[in-house]
Amino acid sequence: MTNIKTYDGDVEKQRIHYLLQRAFQSANINLLIGSGASYPAIKLVGNIEKEINDLLEADKEQEAKEKKCTFVQTIQTPTNQLIKDEKMDDNDKVKSYYTELLNILMTILIKRKTKLLPIQATIFTTNYDLFIEKSFENLPFQSLRLNDGFGRFPSLKNKFEFSPENFFETTSSRGQLYDYKVEIPSINLIKLHGSMSWKREEKIILYRVEPTDELPVTPSEDEQTTYLDQFTVVLPQKHKFRETVLDRFYYDLLRTYANQLDEKNTLLIVFGFSFTDEHIREITKRALKNPTLKIIIFAFDLASALFFGNEFKKYNNVDIVQPADGATIGFEIFNIILKESSGTSSNEM
Repeated sequence: MTNIKTYDGDVEKQRIHYLLQRAFQSANINLLIGSGASYPAIKLVGNIEKEINDLLEADKEQEAKEKKCTFVQTIQTPTNQLIKDEKMDDNDKVKSYYTELLNILMTILIKRKTKLLPIQATIFTTNYDLFIEKSFENLPFQSLRLNDGFGRFPSLKNKFEFSPENFFETTSSRGQLYDYKVEIPSINLIKLHGSMSWKREEKIILYRVEPTDELPVTPSEDEQTTYLDQFTVVLPQKHKFRETVLDRFYYDLLRTYANQLDEKNTLLIVFGFSFTDEHIREITKRALKNPTLKIIIFAFDLASALFFGNEFKKYNNVDIVQPADGATIGFEIFNIILKESSGTSSNEM
């Protein structure tokens, strides 16, 4: 039976903090982050997948393509602004939230008492945007490393190639004068549906460093096709999983997500993700057969908590953290909860 906890009142808050503290100390730490985390910089688009599928089933392919273009534009515009370092209030707000999250994760990893686990956490996300990558620019490189799957080996062509095999590598610092070795905390950033920073070149994916081309104001059908083709992302449509299986990169990332959840003593923290993506939802449910897996879902509001409660009602290794009546758990509150739970000691409730 799913456990629902309300973030309200000192006693219940302490119980939530203790639940997280205990997991942070002994578990493989994973996060699943969805589009809600990048709001308000990127506007929420509702059930865009259903809208596109309804148009395709009604043989309205051109209207479906127009909706895809509109959807991608909502992500492309703030992403290009990030790349160009344009100051935008919504972008700056969201970037500050991600920066705070990365700092909290770094603190948790450094403070962990166990030496049996790598000083590493993994962020899975279906977001295409570059807020996490941009937020890393605010952190000292020697204190936290980001592993985004690109092998940054010396190259005169300045081409960085993507490969899922690059994930989960660790980096250590060795003293020059004294013989010591210290592992540097690291974050694996696994973008399950691709990224605005990905560029396909024949059968490989390269890292894109330049802004993408904007869609003309009144585009032709060919211009819409050209516009969409420049992005290496899984678009929201019914047969996306069939496409991801055919594409070894996307298939490998979904398999990596499934394998991580099958690991012993695994923690998955979910924020800003609706679980309306049926493929990720089903992979997650299958993984809950692992008795050492703990999933903690943060619900934005009570309606979301009700949906999650119904969806995962059969599983006793799922906890849902919901807000008090009339309140919400946005990114700022989410960070506060994690920060208050990042200590190394607590009195058991």
